Amino acid sequence: MELGILTENVIEHDCHGCNQSVSFIKKRYKGKKYCSTCYGRIFKKQLCPSCGDFARLPRDDEQAICNECIKKQPCIRCNQTNKPIGKLTEYGVVCNSCSVYFRPIEPCERCCTPSQKLTRISRFNDDLRVCPKCATRDYETCPSCQKHRLLQSDASGQKKCKKCRDNPQKSCKACRCMITAGCADLCDNCYWHQNLWNKFDQNHNAFESIYLKQQYESYTDWLEKKVGSHKAALYINKHTHFFMKTEIDWNKSVPTSKKLLARLRSSGLRKFELVMQWLKEVHDIQIDTDNKKSCSERDQMEKLVQSILQPSLAYDVVLEYKNKLEEKIKRGDTSIRSARLAVKPAVALMVSMGEESAQLPNLEHVKAYLADYSGQAAALTGFISFLNENYGTSIDYLGLKKSNFLMTKRKQKLENKIIALTQTDLSNNKAITSWVRNGLRYFHQLLYIDALKIKAEMITETDDGFTVVFKNQSYWLPKSMPK
Repeated sequence: MELGILTENVIEHDCHGCNQSVSFIKKRYKGKKYCSTCYGRIFKKQLCPSCGDFARLPRDDEQAICNECIKKQPCIRCNQTNKPIGKLTEYGVVCNSCSVYFRPIEPCERCCTPSQKLTRISRFNDDLRVCPKCATRDYETCPSCQKHRLLQSDASGQKKCKKCRDNPQKSCKACRCMITAGCADLCDNCYWHQNLWNKFDQNHNAFESIYLKQQYESYTDWLEKKVGSHKAALYINKHTHFFMKTEIDWNKSVPTSKKLLARLRSSGLRKFELVMQWLKEVHDIQIDTDNKKSCSERDQMEKLVQSILQPSLAYDVVLEYKNKLEEKIKRGDTSIRSARLAVKPAVALMVSMGEESAQLPNLEHVKAYLADYSGQAAALTGFISFLNENYGTSIDYLGLKKSNFLMTKRKQKLENKIIALTQTDLSNNKAITSWVRNGLRYFHQLLYIDALKIKAEMITETDDGFTVVFKNQSYWLPKSMPK
């Protein structure tokens, strides 16, 4: 009976040499398995072409080398040598650390997550092959070393990891301060300091300019003093991109503010606030706020134009309109912000035409757009005038603005807001303020800009509604519309 059980548990393997199932594998070579019979038949004693010693090598592989030479080869994944061999693949040696990445991906038997690192944990007594997350599900943070480990109670009942519980404190190898046994050889400050300057050693080799390398070292030292070694180590790789993108401008001198703004634009400079702070403190380089705003407005305007499908009539028209505005900016007739605000509704009008964007807009297209965005009526005036003057359109925009069309559409939009607010629970200040602002506009014809000035502290709740005092005048609104 016992013999039968043992026989059932024997694992069968397929021999690559004879293609038969065998219970014992004599040799594994380049991911292939050989039984003892095929091993004696295929592997013959001959000179290793690498070291010159005798070894049993496959007779049909002229490039085969002995096991000792194989062990000296670098891992095909991490390229490191002199590490324990974990797997011999047909492509070469894999070290023990990297061998897990050559396992088949299988689902965790507990959470079904695909993983190459399944293992059995004896302390759970479930005999399941689990992923790393499930394998450490009972881990906690050690209060002494701050490592995430399996904790055990010491004599006083306090939970600690095994290293901190069983071993005395040790000294940091760099600064000699005392640290708990569960920590590595360095304290936190020394570890992050070493980590930062290791990254510096790797990153500064990317620069060709000796002057830039010196400035990069100066910045790294400044950053560590400014934010500490921990944060500096986390930031340094990201901040290296600043120096890489501007390397061409570091020609034996620090680039000027104009060069930096032209190279990175205002959106790029916002990503490197600490680098800009260093430039200001150490090199007295500072980007003028007005120049940054102007650059940002130009980039936004360009982005709006580029959002239109190209090539198309709509793109050509809006691009020409933008160029006209650029000329007005140079003459001082308008500001860059006003130009950007004028381009935005022009782009939106052309895009709103959809399939009809291959033709110029007419009065009906303008009405359809303003029906949804009546607040853009004033900003659209310049574009309509441009179309009438340069493309021969005859859109009576002045007549449209004088008609009741815009007022009607605005009132309809406001009515829809009022109807939606009647379904809202007026139990918080935000909902009450929204109801009062829109109600004052609809029932008391308060201007939109004045309605925005209504604050929650100006609203007094009564039994039957809300009372608001604004500009020495009292207004009353019901709590909700009758259904």
